[in-house]
This record gives sequence, C-alpha cells and structure tokens, in this order.
Amino acid sequence: MNKRQKALTLYDAGGFFILFILFGIPFGSAADYLWNLLILSAAIPHLSGRASSPRTELTLRRKLAYCFFITLLGIIIDWAYFDLTWDTDFFGKSAVWAPAMGIPFQLALLIVPMIMLGLVNFALSYSYLKLERRQAITLGVIMGFFTAPWLLPVVPHIAGWVR
Repeated sequence: MNKRQKALTLYDAGGFFILFILFGIPFGSAADYLWNLLILSAAIPHLSGRASSPRTELTLRRKLAYCFFITLLGIIIDWAYFDLTWDTDFFGKSAVWAPAMGIPFQLALLIVPMIMLGLVNFALSYSYLKLERRQAITLGVIMGFFTAPWLLPVVPHIAGWVR
C-alpha cells in the first residue's frame, strides 16, 4: 500500500482585511455616527420656525437615537455607492482598488447617495423627530449634502491605493 501525503493549503486573509474588519468598521461607524450627530446638532437650531414649533421637544436621547438609525441607513447607502463606483479585490492576492469609472463620473454619481440620504433623513425627521414638513425637507437637504460619501472618490487616489 502506497502512503500518500496529504497536502494542506492555508490561505492568508491579509492583515489589511483583518484590520479593516476589527478596527475599520467599528471606528468608521463611530466616526460616521459622531459626524451625523454634529451635523444634526448644528442644523437643528437654524431650521426656520424651530423656536415656535410646539410639536415636540428634541431631547438628547431623541437626537442620539435618530443618529443611530441614520448611521445604519447611511452605511447601507454608502456601501451601495462604493460597490457601484469601485472594483475592489479584497479577497484576492492584492488589495487593488480599480475605479469602475473615472473620477468625474464618480463625482457626478455622488448625487444618487445625496438624494437617498436626503430622503431617509426627511422621512425619519418628519416621522420620528416630529418636525414640520418644511423643516424636515430642510434638514434632509442639509444632512444629505454634508453626510454624503465625499471621501470615497478622492481618498483612494490620494492614499495611493489605485494603480
């Protein structure tokens, strides 16, 4: 009887991928949450008629919960934009970022997540924060613009991830 040696193949997941999962997602999400909270806190006092609106009092707890839900929805919207505009090979041998389209087109397509973020912010601020329709539209526009994934078309080029 011939003894055959069995081969064992090990795959290296790569340090970048493990670091991204362990540190990138939690820290990135926390930074996104704090950014949403900052923009919301800066925008609320400037909404027209906010002082005279007796519909609800915006407590810190309501703001924190609002930002939690907006952050979760924002992650989904940002990820969809990322998948649309970048061809990445995180699971292959190299973590090469290849743009699926040029930067001008990526920036032009940035209007899609802006509109989506604006709509979810409008809907949630109107229903959960009980803002008046006009205030909710204004907040949706502000949040959609300032929380859009502006860095996704730019950072990979600056960091040298694109070849």
